Amino acid sequence: MRTTLRTVTALAVAVPLIASALPASASSTFLYREKGSFADTYFEGSGTPGGLPGNYSVGSLTFHSSDLAEGFVDTFSCDPGQTPWGDENGQNACDPAGSYYAWGPNVTVSTGKGKAASSSYSGRVELYDATTPEGALVARDVPFSVTLTPTGATAKSTFTDSFSDPETGFTYKSRETRVYNFATVQGALDGVPAVDGSVGTYSARSMERTA
Repeated sequence: MRTTLRTVTALAVAVPLIASALPASASSTFLYREKGSFADTYFEGSGTPGGLPGNYSVGSLTFHSSDLAEGFVDTFSCDPGQTPWGDENGQNACDPAGSYYAWGPNVTVSTGKGKAASSSYSGRVELYDATTPEGALVARDVPFSVTLTPTGATAKSTFTDSFSDPETGFTYKSRETRVYNFATVQGALDGVPAVDGSVGTYSARSMERTA
């Protein structure tokens, strides 16, 4: 089954490990470092979580090291046998039914021992309308439960960013490195099956300087 191309960027939620400021007489510098773990799970299939409109869903949840889950769900109304990606003839008899943001604290995490140990995540999320500025709550206590088992395949990515304003003397630089361990996944988001996932770690650092 083809999985969604949409991704979710994990938020920085770990507690700062280093934060220091120099005296502000001439200039000030703020240094920030953090590290943590995460897990990404993708969902796709018949049904909709929380009784949302439609009959087919595509979604994702990211689990942070702070026991927080967040992500998205897109729902569709599809003719029998159709998916949002089209059939073997390239036909797509699906109409968008809604887009939603998912958020849930207090995730229950269970991790085995060893380098390739499985990890399980369960809990409930709230779903909010992502199509309006108000972002109204549309579904409460939507259950999920997934187990990810690393396959041994890995990937690494590094993101950098920088900004400098010569007028104010403000400078900002950041760097984040992520190591992904691709995983098989079992479970569902309120009946919508999990189809793909990964677990990993990240480390980030940034610097802000004011002249």
